[in-house]
Amino acid sequence: MERRRGRAFTASLALLSVVAVAGGVTWLASSHSRIPASAQTDTARCVTAAFPGESETLAPSPSPSVSSSLEPTPAPTPAAKLIPAGWNGVWSTSMQDLDGPDVSGRTLRQIVLPTAGGTSFRIRLANTFGTEPLRLSRATAALAVGSGSPDLRSGTARRVTFEGAAEVEIPPGGKVVSDPVELAFRFGQPLAVDLVPQGPATAGSGHSRSIATSYLGEGDMAGQTSGAAFAGTVRSWFWLEGIDVPDPVGAGAISTFGDSITEGMSSTVDGNRRWPDRLSARLRAEPTTGPIGVLNEGIGGNRVVSENLSCASPSASGLRRFEHDVLSRTDVRVVVIALGINDIGSGTPATTVIDGLTVLTDRAREHGLRVVAATLTPFSCDGGCLTPEKEQQRTLVNDWIRSTDIFDAVVDFDAAVRDPADPQRMLAAYDSGDDLHPSDAGMQAMADAFDLAALLGIG
Repeated sequence: MERRRGRAFTASLALLSVVAVAGGVTWLASSHSRIPASAQTDTARCVTAAFPGESETLAPSPSPSVSSSLEPTPAPTPAAKLIPAGWNGVWSTSMQDLDGPDVSGRTLRQIVLPTAGGTSFRIRLANTFGTEPLRLSRATAALAVGSGSPDLRSGTARRVTFEGAAEVEIPPGGKVVSDPVELAFRFGQPLAVDLVPQGPATAGSGHSRSIATSYLGEGDMAGQTSGAAFAGTVRSWFWLEGIDVPDPVGAGAISTFGDSITEGMSSTVDGNRRWPDRLSARLRAEPTTGPIGVLNEGIGGNRVVSENLSCASPSASGLRRFEHDVLSRTDVRVVVIALGINDIGSGTPATTVIDGLTVLTDRAREHGLRVVAATLTPFSCDGGCLTPEKEQQRTLVNDWIRSTDIFDAVVDFDAAVRDPADPQRMLAAYDSGDDLHPSDAGMQAMADAFDLAALLGIG
């Protein structure tokens, strides 16, 4: 990871800057897709990649003009109303328009792993793409026995309230932040959040590929210690958008803004081995960095400049969702941008990708964020994958990322995972098997590629 300009965000103690990364790839729209068919049939439907209030006919353009297509779209709800002062984001996911399960008369139990501990926490819920109000009769939170298990640690279930009330209604496009939940937890301790809808409820807002198991139980099972009654499972998150903890030292958060590689596709389900998870573990191991949050804002198939209308993982472009998924998050100070491989794969020229990355960087700077850019990882294979022309475009983007001075730092994911004997391909030891998505070992190599001082702007 190269060191760039020394703009840093410091707090009263050691740390303290945050990074949002845009990277990770799911090549769902490419004619050379190497993703197994089973991975392309998640919970999402072909609806829209737009946020509420935007056009619902956002057709991808292979070469959009900068003037017409690279304007970030404001979030539907002002971020200032949703970010609690003195709190820090420690877990987050990006909302998508999904065709989720019918949760009417059921309890949804979601297991998440925050990237820092706290003496208490708040949950953030979103009905971003809902067409009807989401009504919850109650919600609870507890310490989970572990990732991949529906069981709770005995005696840890707590009621979650919203302005003192157990019930809450979230209008279409709306969000709510809960009251503080008085339950301490440490780094590495998964949390379980139970939601009990009131009346008809189809999970239409969420994240399609959680790389983690959520559970469904019949009736109101919120806070029940045993998970035996949670017979249904789904590998998506619904309505739960974030978790914040009190931040007395001003540590701040890092936002990793990317595609399916950042999302963690092909890493071990319930293993928490996405590269942002492994980066978080590195930060926790450093006594001088403080309790920095690492927020995963990766969406499979996401592109810098055009929408992805894939049934499996629809999303607005990085330019459109940046406001909603990075700038509205709690106390983000650094953004790591790891996007672009899906643009190249769909035929967008390098110059347009570069223009888009420049707009994202300018937008981040307007909000005082430190900006770290990631190079695009290799994707060549015996079957073609990237044509020579597209490989040339990937190389042009990477050469620009390494040479430009607009970023505060660069993390070279390409160099971290490529095969030295064949740089257009991923090293076999780091390849999950589809020539595009890294394995657990590849995710670790990407996390290890960060120079933490350069990432945070300290030292």
